[in-house]
Amino acid sequence: MIRVKVVEKRQKGQPHRRESPGLLLPIGMHFAPKDGISEASAEMQPWLPTIRAGLAQLRESDDFAFVEVKEPTRQVCVAKSGGSLVVDVNSEEESVHISAPLRALSSAVRELAAAAPARER
Repeated sequence: MIRVKVVEKRQKGQPHRRESPGLLLPIGMHFAPKDGISEASAEMQPWLPTIRAGLAQLRESDDFAFVEVKEPTRQVCVAKSGGSLVVDVNSEEESVHISAPLRALSSAVRELAAAAPARER
């Protein structure tokens, strides 16, 4: 599941939560208008081997934190946890949690790479 939770602290409202099956990410990329994402796809082409290798290594690695920032007014953590990439941000204004399965991210990268113009692949 891809999970997104945002809590706006100053609004005192209900948290905004969205959950969807991880499979929807690559499926959505497959049906996205190719002309809308072809520029981004072309720009990422030189980085594809690095991105693919990084995702493969992440799938095989133990859980760990890439980035941890702890300041008096904000905390940020980007980590691999249980087969997912997890981003947690906590500040005075809001708290944000995003979790996406590495398999879904890998599939989305494949779909994005396929959207490049033929000469870029």
